[in-house]
Amino acid sequence: MADWPAKIVELVRLKERIATLDADGIFPYTLPAVAAPASRLEGFGERTGITLDEGHRSFLAAADGWPAFFETQDLLSLEQLSGGAHRDAFAGWIESAPPQAKAAGYSAATLLPIAVDLEMPLFAAMPVANGRVESRVLSLDPSGIIDDYASFEEYFDSTIAYTRQNLADFESGAYRL
Repeated sequence: MADWPAKIVELVRLKERIATLDADGIFPYTLPAVAAPASRLEGFGERTGITLDEGHRSFLAAADGWPAFFETQDLLSLEQLSGGAHRDAFAGWIESAPPQAKAAGYSAATLLPIAVDLEMPLFAAMPVANGRVESRVLSLDPSGIIDDYASFEEYFDSTIAYTRQNLADFESGAYRL
């Protein structure tokens, strides 16, 4: 199982370094939410009829979501996974997206959005079959699937890598307005 506290600290430190260089406030500097209690994790399945993937579930037990997790994309909390503006934005987008974005026949009924950008059509979602969330994470935009990760941990690790690249870009002056 992933060492979520170590991974979270690594990402927080990268985001903190970006925040010191981001004079124009391009990317919000945020911290993850506190851990979801076991009772809320259990209640999610009972309330929604969806069994979360163990990797994602273990992350939520360490941090119940993260606003502006990557740039302006929010990693959803249990409450947001259950419904609300983020789920609605994803459902509206996937149902009206161009055909190439509905890759492999996915729809709002067959994908659980786990990360949503309310400013741009950028999403991460996990396939759902028979009420069980699969371990794969798909990164989606209007062109379709842009990344396909084998697990939530791999998705998180890629976010660390992308954030590290953002830091390098800030350090080189590439993000100056």
